[in-house]
Amino acid sequence: MSLLITKRKEAAAAKVESEETMLSKARRGSPRGEYTTMPDIGRVWVELAGGEVVEEIEGSVFEIMAAKKLAPIPINAATYDACRLALTLAWAVRHPDPDKREIRVGSEDDWRSQDIDYLQACGIVYADVRERRNPLSQPLSQEQLDDIRLGIEKKNPMLLQSVGVVALSSYLLTTVAPPASSPIPQSSTGESQ
Repeated sequence: MSLLITKRKEAAAAKVESEETMLSKARRGSPRGEYTTMPDIGRVWVELAGGEVVEEIEGSVFEIMAAKKLAPIPINAATYDACRLALTLAWAVRHPDPDKREIRVGSEDDWRSQDIDYLQACGIVYADVRERRNPLSQPLSQEQLDDIRLGIEKKNPMLLQSVGVVALSSYLLTTVAPPASSPIPQSSTGESQ
């Protein structure tokens, strides 16, 4: 049982380029990972796991835990999480040389043999890469900012809708100051009757 050799590669090789979708074109131009520094290892490439890989990892976690006779109950949650993290890191943490990017830094067994504190430290680095690569955390273009500001200034909901929910969410999360006072009205005026 290894995540390193999957049928995904076979399926990808069999795909015809004419079947390329808008999503695949957009993702090709957007990095799926980045260079970072992993504790004790140093400089590495961290590749973000996509949905299919996450499903494979999750299935492997349940297989491993079932083999150890550990039911998916709250008392075993930390064990499941550690296994999930180890398998994710085994897949994601790769050689820093672009020509050797398919080479993993460690096997599944290597990662699973590490202590939980080390796994969690490496997991924080992985989560940090995932956060930075989040589409909502990408900076807005000047055109998007101009459209949002114009929509707000003119009180034009159609213009704001045309910008899209992702751009509006990013704008709200990064540029709008929180209200000065609580929007919850007071329950009494303080006067007695």
